[in-house]
Amino acid sequence: MREVVRFPLASGGIASVEVEDQEYGARPVARSHHGYIEAAGSLDQAMDQIREVANAMVRPLRDIQPRPDGVEVAFGVRLNAEAGALISSNVGESHFQVTLTWRAAPPGEAMV
Repeated sequence: MREVVRFPLASGGIASVEVEDQEYGARPVARSHHGYIEAAGSLDQAMDQIREVANAMVRPLRDIQPRPDGVEVAFGVRLNAEAGALISSNVGESHFQVTLTWRAAPPGEAMV
């Protein structure tokens, strides 16, 4: 069975996300009178978790010598009412697929 989790946004809006009710850690944190599950944290906080994961994955790759011409890292992200963002074991079942891509900067240019 699927349920809808409402994640508040920093801008004041709401993001509604459909989740499986048997997801790890999914417990009704709070239910609104409309039957939605209210997330424990904001979507912005969940995405901060993903940014930290991406930084941890990419940081060691930047120091590979000789430096590769390109690097791509992809992983699936699932949202959860209590845990926020989870790295999905199956990209096909994820809410988002995050792909980070960058190319080595030409000599004399800084790589962002």
